[in-house]
Order: sequence, then C-alpha cells, then structure tokens
Amino acid sequence: MSSIYHSKPKVPSQIAWIVVLICILPFSLNLLGLDFGTPGQSFDLQDALNWENSQVVDAMHYALAGSFVHTILEWSACCVALLIVLLSFLNYSIKGNPITPTLGIALFFAGVMDGFHTLVSDRLINTVADPENLIPFTWAICRLFHALIMIGGVLILLMNTSIDSSAKKNSKKRFRLIFSVSIVFGFVAYGIIYFSATSHHLPETMFPNSLITRPWDVIPLLLFLLSGWVLYPMFYRKEPSIFADSLIISVIPNVATQVYMAFGSTALFDNNFNIAHFLKIIAYLVPLTGLCLEYIETYQTKTRYLSEDLKNSINLLKVLASQVLESTQVTQLIRDSSRQLKGMIDNQVVGSQKVGKNTEIIAEMSDILLDKIESFETTFTALNHSVDILSGQLKKIDNDSRSVNQIVNRITGIATQTKMLSLNASIEAARTNTRESSQEFTVIAREISHLATESAMIAKTIQPIVKEMQSSVKNGVDQMKSFTKEYMEELGPEIESMRDNIQQQKEGANQITKAVNELNSDSEYTAAYLRETFEQTNFALQNLEQAVEDLQLEINRFSGAKED
Repeated sequence: MSSIYHSKPKVPSQIAWIVVLICILPFSLNLLGLDFGTPGQSFDLQDALNWENSQVVDAMHYALAGSFVHTILEWSACCVALLIVLLSFLNYSIKGNPITPTLGIALFFAGVMDGFHTLVSDRLINTVADPENLIPFTWAICRLFHALIMIGGVLILLMNTSIDSSAKKNSKKRFRLIFSVSIVFGFVAYGIIYFSATSHHLPETMFPNSLITRPWDVIPLLLFLLSGWVLYPMFYRKEPSIFADSLIISVIPNVATQVYMAFGSTALFDNNFNIAHFLKIIAYLVPLTGLCLEYIETYQTKTRYLSEDLKNSINLLKVLASQVLESTQVTQLIRDSSRQLKGMIDNQVVGSQKVGKNTEIIAEMSDILLDKIESFETTFTALNHSVDILSGQLKKIDNDSRSVNQIVNRITGIATQTKMLSLNASIEAARTNTRESSQEFTVIAREISHLATESAMIAKTIQPIVKEMQSSVKNGVDQMKSFTKEYMEELGPEIESMRDNIQQQKEGANQITKAVNELNSDSEYTAAYLRETFEQTNFALQNLEQAVEDLQLEINRFSGAKED
C-alpha cells in the first residue's frame, strides 16, 4: 500500500521500449529492402476501353491503393482519438478530475482534423484548391494543430493552480473548464477546416529535391520536441498520472512521424508517407494505452481501497458481532432475570395474599371484638344503673341508720334515766317509809312509766326502720345476686372469647408483620436486582446502540467509497 502513496504512477517501461522499437522498426526494415509505399498503378485509358468491366474495376482499385491505405490509416487514427475522448470522460466520471477530459478533447479535435484531412484526400469534401497541394497542406496543418492544441490544453491545466481541489469542491467550475476548452478547440478546428476548404491558393508544402522535403512538418516537430522535453514533464511533475506520463511517451512516435515526413516523404503514399501515418496511429494509441492503464490502475486502487475497507469493515463487523453477541447474552441474562423476577413477584403476590387473608381474619375478629365491646358497654350500662339503684338504697339505709342511732341514743338516755330513777327510788325507799315517800315513789313510778311508754313508742318507731333496712339490704343483695347471675355469668365467656380474639389478632398481627418484613426484604432484593439488571441492560443497549451507529457509519462510508 505504501507504493500507492509514495511512488508516482508511470507507464510501464516495457511499453516505452516497445514504442521506441516500433518507431525504429520501419527504418530497419527499409534498410533490409522492405518498402511500405503504395503509389498505385496507373493505366492507359485508351487501353481500358478494350477491357472488361472487372478489369477496369481492378485497375482502378490498384490505381487507388495508396488512397485506400491512407484512408485506413487516417480513420484508424480518428477512431483511436474518439476512443480517447470517450475513455477520458469515463475516467472523469470515476475520478472527477478535469485533466483527462481536457486533454482528451484536445486529442479528439486533433483526430477531427485528421478526419477532415482524410475526407479531403478522398475528395468527399468539395474544395476549391488543387487536391495535390491540399492533401500535404492539410496534413501539415493537422499536425501543427495537434501539437498546438496539446500545448494549449496542457498550459490551461498548468495555469489552473487548484485542479484537484476545485474539481472536488466545485463541479460547476469543473464543468465550465471542460465546456470552455471544448468550445475554443471546436471553433479553432472549424476555422482551420473552413480556411482550408475555401482557400483558392494554398502555400506549397512539398519540396522533393530538398534535404527537408516537407518544411512545414518541421514546425510541429519542434513543438513536439518542446512538449516532450519541457512542457509534458512539467505537467507530469505537477499532476503525476499514468496518462500524463503517456503524453511524454507519445512524443516519441509524434517526433518519429514528423521526422519520417519532413525528411523522407517526397510524394503522396510513398514509403515514408505511409510509415508516418502508421506512427501517427501509434502516437494516438500511447495516450489511449495510458488512459486504459490509468483506468485499470484507478480500479485496482479502488479495489485495494475497497479491499482494505472491506477488511476493516469485516473486522468492525466482527467486533460488532461480538458486541451484539454480548448484548444477546445480556438479553439471555435479562430473560433469566425476568424469570427470577417473576418468581419473586409471585412470592410477593403469595405474601400479599397471606397478608390480605390475615387482614381479613383480623378484620372479622375486630368486628367480633367490636360486638363484644358493644355488649360490654350494654352490660356496664346496666351495671351502672344497678349500682345507682344500690347506691340509693345504701344511702337510704345510711339515713335510716342515722335515725336508728338517734333513737338508740334516746333509748340509752331513757335507760339511764330509768336506772337513775330506779336507784333513787331504792335509796328513798330504804331511807323513808312515809306517805310522802309513797307519793315520791308514785312520781318516780309515773316517770318510769312515762319512760317505758316512750321506749315502747321508740321501739315501735325502730321496728319499721329496721324492717325497711332489712328489706333494702335484702333488695340490694338480691339485685347484686341477680346482676351477678345475669351479667357476670355472661361476661365470663365473653371475656374469655375476647381474650381468644385478642390472642388471635396478636398472632395475625405477628404474621402480618412477618409477611410485611418478608415483602420488604423481597422488595429490597427485587429493587436491587432490578437496578443491577437495568444497569446491565442499559449498558448493553448503549453498546448495542453504539455498535449499530458504527455499523451504519461503516455502511455509509463503504457505500460512499463504492460510489466514488
């Protein structure tokens, strides 16, 4: 690959040596006695009157043999020039460089002038000048035009200091250059053709007895030498290419053509005349060969570039395939993770169902407990009412007990007075035994009777109070017994049931707490697992996205290289 970038493209040296050999070979064969001239065989018209038609036709063909050979040689050169311009534009469509079409157009119009020369020689174009003088003159003019138009084309390209950059960046400027060159060269060619066809008197161009038999061919000779020695090498150094190098080699047959014609040709269709026309074909074939080689070299270079690009693309595709494979593995990991995640979610669903079930059980127990509490509330309301009644009765008993206490105090006072009266009576009875004493005893007895009466009345007062107290106490005891029997016996199982419900709620709450803890643990693990999985997925997707972008860029670059 380094030779592509560091060495200048050149025509193989074998071709140059073959061209030199072809230029020398006719002269060598002449030395060996071989003559390439086709002067034709003239015949007497008087004798032709007695010939058959076939003999006349044969004689005419023999007489025009030189013209036929001349036409073949000239039209071969014209066809080569046409192939050059076609191939130059084909090369231009590939490389986009205006060098080949510019010089290809120059060679094409040189071939057009050669075609005009052929048509004039064959009398297919009506002219006013003498054909014997017109043929060598148009030859000289065509050769001069060939040399000058190539010099002009090369100078145009040399004066354009940015051929490649302008051609690559501005297609309009490139097209303008080619179009302008075509128009100028076309007008110049048409002007020469028109001048040659309409001129009555043309200068003499052949001097058979002179050293330089065709002096007009010396000028193109000098111009070709100047081009091959100075101009073409300068152009090659500026724009190195196989086609530019082929122009340098094409100077060899062009110079040989002019030498054979200027110093050897003394008549139309003689040996040197035909050799010169043949070498002119070689002079066209060399640039055509250069274009073909450049075309091949361009495609080989493109092929090498594409091969390198293909190798790089294959390596890149391998890398991308590896990345895609890794992404596929990550996808497999994600699928496995999804399965694990599904199992975790299923476990969480089962746990959630357990929590829901336990919650429902606790809710049912709570409803039962609420009913128990409402029952307790009713019971305690009744108990409160009974306590209020009992409290009222006890308060009444307390008031009665106070009344009894007062009565007891009065009885105690009466008893004390009775005792004192009895004691006084005893004392007085013992001391005296008189009437006055009897009256005193009567007073005492009356007092005692009065006390006894009062005591009886008090006793009668105490009896209903005591009975009422006994009844109140009995009612309170009966109410307490009834309450104990009616409510406390019912509260025992209810309390036991409440204790069982509370125990079950406690166990359910413990189960819910355990399930919630398990769900939290599973959720944390699931969240951590999901984070890790999502990070791996995100990383894999980023790699896959980058791989896809690289693949797209490589495809675009490969497509662009293919289009170039």
